[in-house]
Amino acid sequence: PPLALHPPRRIDPSIDAMVPPDNAANLTDVAPAITIPHGSLSSAPPDKNQSAPIQVAYAISLIRCSDFQSSTSGLLDAATILRHSVHETSVRNPRSGSKYDYKLYAIVHANAAECSHVLSDLGYEVMLRDSPVQIDEIRGEYLRKNVHKEWCCGANEFVKLYAYAIDGHPIVVHTDIDFMYYQPMDDLFDAMLMPHDSEGGKRARRRIEMEYPDKVMPENIQAYLTRDYHQVIPGRKAAFQAGFIVLKPDRKVFDEYLEIIREGNFVEGFSRQNGWGGKGYGGVVGSMAMQGLPAYYYDEVRPNATVELNGCRYNHMGANVFYEDVPNFIRRYKDLHGKCRRNVEGCEDCRRTDVSLIKNIHFTNCRKPWNCAGISSMSKGNIDPRTADYDHCMEVVGKWHKARTDLEARIANVTGDGEVLRGQSGAYRRDVFMGHCKEDCQDGYLPIVASKEAMAKVAQTIWDASG
Repeated sequence: PPLALHPPRRIDPSIDAMVPPDNAANLTDVAPAITIPHGSLSSAPPDKNQSAPIQVAYAISLIRCSDFQSSTSGLLDAATILRHSVHETSVRNPRSGSKYDYKLYAIVHANAAECSHVLSDLGYEVMLRDSPVQIDEIRGEYLRKNVHKEWCCGANEFVKLYAYAIDGHPIVVHTDIDFMYYQPMDDLFDAMLMPHDSEGGKRARRRIEMEYPDKVMPENIQAYLTRDYHQVIPGRKAAFQAGFIVLKPDRKVFDEYLEIIREGNFVEGFSRQNGWGGKGYGGVVGSMAMQGLPAYYYDEVRPNATVELNGCRYNHMGANVFYEDVPNFIRRYKDLHGKCRRNVEGCEDCRRTDVSLIKNIHFTNCRKPWNCAGISSMSKGNIDPRTADYDHCMEVVGKWHKARTDLEARIANVTGDGEVLRGQSGAYRRDVFMGHCKEDCQDGYLPIVASKEAMAKVAQTIWDASG
């Protein structure tokens, strides 16, 4: 009989693919969306006779081999569709219009070594690493005694910082595993690599959609990021959204981060002087780890080095960024009700952003595609109407399932075996889930049906994983 994508294992993409408990920030799982062009079965790699295109590193992190949100098969399929979406938005797919090539990396914490082989099988180069800073190295008492409690993975989440130490690429894109690329990011890459005053550099910068369009970009862009506005406390600083960053690898930056962690200057509480450096970078989910630390670093330690991207277009979560309900909603502040958490007028409502404008998607608030979440309610596992729009989420999640359907058709053509289509036999909300769900909830998900040998053929024929 056909195998599931790989032998069963519990896997967990503990980047921010994991979502905090309902009582922490009321973040729910989300699913991405992309348009995968239908064309020839094989998207040929770049012509070997031409100069090789610039190769961007695309990295994810794996911190432990368990995840209460996702089944093993769901996470395997997440890694597969993420990998496919990278390919489809690269130079290896001529229809994408991109000129950039890619290489895939998985930064795997030592705790997850036993289940990392599944990523290697999909073409990710596995980087096995321990936490870059051990808890007993942290000098600050509060951080040393409490960081292990932080969502999702305590100090182990700092393994994500190894993205700054990936060699051999001018740019690294690091995301969570519950992510999908929808359009190429050539403008971001061009603006990073071309002189700021060149015609190409100017043209690329004009096309970048910023969260604050009036801000002046740095001449040397070191990173692009988005902020977690939907959980910001009114009048306070927004944390970094740890599910997406585009950066220039830099060992000095890596070392500076590690020294900040070792110093451990983190102030507890909810005052305006809380968090990292006593500068207000605390009090929200993830603030002791990879939500608060990068915001502090790029605001206070290395300012004027980043561009904050429009969070409705990049790292799209479909989250409510208005002060209307949970999280961190205080009813007595009636003058703030309905206002944008970014403290600006005319804030874009990401719950209603036209999907055609979205560059990439992070599946959090709209739930993960493999959760088969088709109900809007405040019950755990459903799409929470306080933080997301149901119709928008169905459209976004449907894009992921469309991408999977496209890949399954290609697998069938490449292998000459229609068994893969058995994964489309579900009857639940076929208009959205395209046969991949037999009922609501994670247990209703039908995984991709393909043997390891079939996927190896797909890698060679479609993805050219040896690239």
